[in-house]
Amino acid sequence: IIDTDILIMEFRFQRDTKHPINNQFLSIIRATGGAITVYTLMEFLGKMSFNLNRSKLIRWRSWLQDAYNLVVIWPEARGIDADSFVHTLIFEHPFERMCSTPIAFVDSLILDLAEQVEEAETLVTWNAKHFMGKTSLTVKTPEEYLASTETSLRRDE
Repeated sequence: IIDTDILIMEFRFQRDTKHPINNQFLSIIRATGGAITVYTLMEFLGKMSFNLNRSKLIRWRSWLQDAYNLVVIWPEARGIDADSFVHTLIFEHPFERMCSTPIAFVDSLILDLAEQVEEAETLVTWNAKHFMGKTSLTVKTPEEYLASTETSLRRDE
């Protein structure tokens, strides 16, 4: 699962010294597929709304989801009325996490949803320290992810 900062770097900080590694990571995602939560998507689109015109922003599926081979993870609301859904997922779960460990609201939403995905193993972010010890997912930077992928490929040879 990909965190917002990976996408922000790709689209707004091409001169950053970490951009080549970020780009290499996203090349793998383009080839193999990746996932973002709807909260990641909305945080990213909100930030991009300052730089993109309405027409481009509306077409996010083509220049983001399709271009980067991303699946958007949505919360499930089966059997829950709308009020309970909002109260539980937008308030209770994030607040419980905040009470147990310092964490930003959106990061809490992202983790809560990501941890519900059975196949999810890893959160990739440049802000690994923000998530370490706060999730059951393995947290890696793009650089660490690339290194683990290379090691895995060497073992398979």
